[in-house]
Amino acid sequence: MLRSENEKLIKEYLDIAVNASEDIDRFSRLLCDDCTWYITPPGLSFHGKEEVRSFSKVAMRSRSHNEDTKVEIRNWFADEENFCVEYFHSALISRLHFRVTENVCLVCHMKDGKFDRIHEYVDSSRSILIALGLKLLPLMVKRKSPIEKSQKPTNIGCS
Repeated sequence: MLRSENEKLIKEYLDIAVNASEDIDRFSRLLCDDCTWYITPPGLSFHGKEEVRSFSKVAMRSRSHNEDTKVEIRNWFADEENFCVEYFHSALISRLHFRVTENVCLVCHMKDGKFDRIHEYVDSSRSILIALGLKLLPLMVKRKSPIEKSQKPTNIGCS
């Protein structure tokens, strides 16, 4: 049985995924300060809320959605601490005006009503562009602006 805080977290995530997939601030509120996001393939990991935000910003900057290109939840289930969701994500690659669709499965661990670990499994076999983008992602995320470099996290954990 789901605890109420985790049930609320799941409902908020599902609403964001379908109705507000570009709202980085709303999504960030669902993450622990010390969360970790893993992506397979290619075997990337991002540690801490700020690094996950940077990764999310890079991903969001490169795509757009409309009525025909969006997130479609296919299936989800949860237990006390774990949440798994499968979805199709269709988007327009902004600069190339190219449509991509990927099948994604997120396996998430919940702690105190927030996500502290997310494992993203991407079927990159459907698109060479997605496979290439996943390989270039670490270079784009690790390159921080001078402002981002000077910021230090002040809170640790899910408070």
